[in-house]
Amino acid sequence: MTSDIKGRDGEGREFTSPDELWQQAADADGGHNNWYHKAVAYWDSQEATYNGVLGGYGYTSDLDVRDSRQLLLKAMRVQLEAADKGQRQLTALDCGAGVGRVTEQLLRHHFHAVDLLEPSKHLLDTAAKNLTARTVPQPRGVAERFFCEGLQAHNFEAGRYDCIWIQWCMLYLTDADFITLFQRAAAGLKPDGLIFVKENICKEGFVVDNDDSSLTRSNSYMLDLFEKAGVQVLYNVKQRNWPKELFEVRMYVLKPPPAPASAAAAAAAAAGAAAPADAMQG
Repeated sequence: MTSDIKGRDGEGREFTSPDELWQQAADADGGHNNWYHKAVAYWDSQEATYNGVLGGYGYTSDLDVRDSRQLLLKAMRVQLEAADKGQRQLTALDCGAGVGRVTEQLLRHHFHAVDLLEPSKHLLDTAAKNLTARTVPQPRGVAERFFCEGLQAHNFEAGRYDCIWIQWCMLYLTDADFITLFQRAAAGLKPDGLIFVKENICKEGFVVDNDDSSLTRSNSYMLDLFEKAGVQVLYNVKQRNWPKELFEVRMYVLKPPPAPASAAAAAAAAAGAAAPADAMQG
């Protein structure tokens, strides 16, 4: 139970539960806009490079992408094989996209279209510049849409995505927004779509970083929130060969609860209009 989870911040302050943290971090109206604004302000001040978004550990990008690719190929084998045969067009959403590193190095090599969601405008502008440059060889996919918005506020287009990739982004969400995210995201997925979450993990409880308004949760804390959100955890995998001085990183592959009837109908209609069974490409 999250009510039994204890935490601390970098200044030595201790919290008896996540509820205590969220109560202290709340605005006068009970919301958490200041919490989110502080996180965006932090990233607005960081260098718009791979090294900048990786906190000075730019060399870890290859390690990160290697393990992410292995899990993606395993979890979405059927969908990716259909795409390889020209039988299916795949679309992904890169959440917390930063300068487009995950899209550039991973997602656009497996998906035909990738949308990017990032609340820091100067990072997203860099991503757009990086991803419109032609490369040789040309990857399978293109960066199609750019949303300058926080994950907690984004409305997912019904039935658009085969994959929603959320990396180093959930740590900025309050517990309440963490849980409700999956209800909204479910409406954005195709019927066999999946959500990938890759996140820093502490050994126990939670650790608050007051500089960027982030909350690193333990594996058990994450699993408790997934359960409350009603998502099925298909994979729970530890990132390998990660620097020992950094938090552990884990990858979760999630199947969300069914979308509400109205959203599901809209998603089915959108998917049917985009690729009817008798009009598949290839």
